[in-house]
Formats: sequence, C-alpha cells, structure tokens
Amino acid sequence: MKYLITGGAGFIGAKLAEKLAKNKNNKILIIDNLSKKTDNINLLQVLKNKNVKLIQKDLNNISEYLKSDNFDYIYHFAAVLGVQKVINNPYITLKENILTTVNLINFSQKQKKLKKICFASTSEVYAYTLQKKLAKFPTPEDIDFLISKDFNSRSSYLLSKIVGEYLINYSKLNYVIFRPHNIFGPKMGFAHVIPQLTKKILKDKNKIIISNSNHRRTFCNIDFAIELILNISHNKSTSKKIFNIGSPDKEITIMNLARKIKKIINSKKKLISSNLKKDNSPKRRRPDMRRSLVFTKQRHDFEKGLKETVLWYKRYYTK
Repeated sequence: MKYLITGGAGFIGAKLAEKLAKNKNNKILIIDNLSKKTDNINLLQVLKNKNVKLIQKDLNNISEYLKSDNFDYIYHFAAVLGVQKVINNPYITLKENILTTVNLINFSQKQKKLKKICFASTSEVYAYTLQKKLAKFPTPEDIDFLISKDFNSRSSYLLSKIVGEYLINYSKLNYVIFRPHNIFGPKMGFAHVIPQLTKKILKDKNKIIISNSNHRRTFCNIDFAIELILNISHNKSTSKKIFNIGSPDKEITIMNLARKIKKIINSKKKLISSNLKKDNSPKRRRPDMRRSLVFTKQRHDFEKGLKETVLWYKRYYTK
C-alpha cells in the first residue's frame, strides 16, 4: 500500500506513519512544511524507517512538486492549529486551512488507485451547539452545527474544519471524516493540558494554581486513537461517514487530572482551584463513541497512558 500523510510531522500524523511503517510493504510519504516550532521528536524517529520519506513543503502547489497518482490512502492532518496561534491569526487560519484542503482534494481527484481520503476535522465543531445546549453529552456525530454570530477569533479554526468537511463531502471522492477529542501521549508537544500541568507541578512553588479546574474532559491515549483511525479508514463500510475519535471513559475534571499527575510525580505541593470568569475553552467535552468502538477490540487504558505520558514529560523537564 502507498500512503500520503499531510501534516505528518505532527503528533497524530507521525504516530500514524510509525504504525504504518511497521509493515515493510507499505510506502509512506509525509508532506509537512515544518512550520511548527518544535524539535520534531516524533518525525525524526519515524524517518529512521526506510519506507518513510519526507517532503518539506506546504500544500499550496502540491500538484507541481508531486506527480504521483498511485496513492491508496491519503490522510489530511495538515492545518494551522494551536489555540494561541489561531486567536492571533484568524484570517490566516481560515484561509490556509480551506485552501490547503481544496488543493489536496484537487490532487486526490487525480489519483487512479485511491481507496479513501481521510480528513481530520475537530471536536471544536460541536462547541457552539453544546454551549447553547442544543446537543447532549456524550455528543454523537449526527448533530447540526451552530455558528456564533460573534466574530470570535478562535472560531476561525472550527469554521475552517466545518468548511473542510463540506468540501470533502462535495468532492465526489470516497472519504471518511475524523473528529479527534483530546488525544494525548508522550511527545505530544507542550501547549496541551497534560504537559502544562506536569510542568506546573514540577516547576512551580508550593501552591499550584489549577485554571479551569471544574472543566471536564475525556482524554484518549494516542495508541487507542491510531488503532481506531487505521481500522475505520481501512474498512469498506465506513465510506462517506463521520467518526468521533476519543475515549469511551467517563469524564474527569481538570482538578482530578492534576491530582493524578501529582500522584504520579509523587509531589507534596498543594493544588489550588481557579476558574476564569472569561474563558473561551469549552467547559465540557465528551464524545459519543458507540459508532467508532465497533471497529476495535482494544481496551482504552487511560491510567497507563497518563503514567507513561507524565513520566516522559518529567524526564524532559528535569533533564
């Protein structure tokens, strides 16, 4: 099989490439402009496989530098993302995420063997519908989208993904759409709640302020997420459908998450609850996983994944 992964230097993309590369008959091409300012730990690891190649470019002119027309599967993970980056650059976020998706669709339509294009959307698409209490928890895939009347900068990302879903649907390609929910694991980056809490508990003084302590989430181990993504994308019955990718577990508050991290680190510091009056972060996020869980027999192990992740970041922050 021949695979194309856009944004393959990112956390999920690189882990997907790593899993696919275990089959030596697979050929994996990653396209990433490496604009994300990280040390690309995951990418460097996966490129040790001889059946994985990297093209360091963006998708603006993909048809000019990539002439291949024999990809079996295309995974589209490339996007402008990151809360602060999106808030600071809403126009660029909206424009780039839509244009890169259009360019990749045009490229995909020329593929002669393509079985499926797999589009990574986001759990953010549910945000305003849930905020107005027009949908329930856990949240199923088949709800209507509500778009805010306010020009909230953060909305540029979810709007770009909603448009992306529509573009994929109208492209006449065989597709599957994923909506990831809080995927975590070692080497996930640093602008996420688990590494941020780990750093605070390690580095801050005796009292640790836990912001948004009453917010609730389910956190999905990366290995479980990759298992779902691969199984769903390779199953013929999933064509032209949408799937939540997340944890089937009960929600956990950010405070209880911090307590678990504190215990793993074996810290004696005191945790102080704090809830911001003005905050764009959703207070609750929990996907309905019934549609997705049909495609795996693997058990989700949050506790094991959390311990592995926290201990990795502990080593990173204390080396």
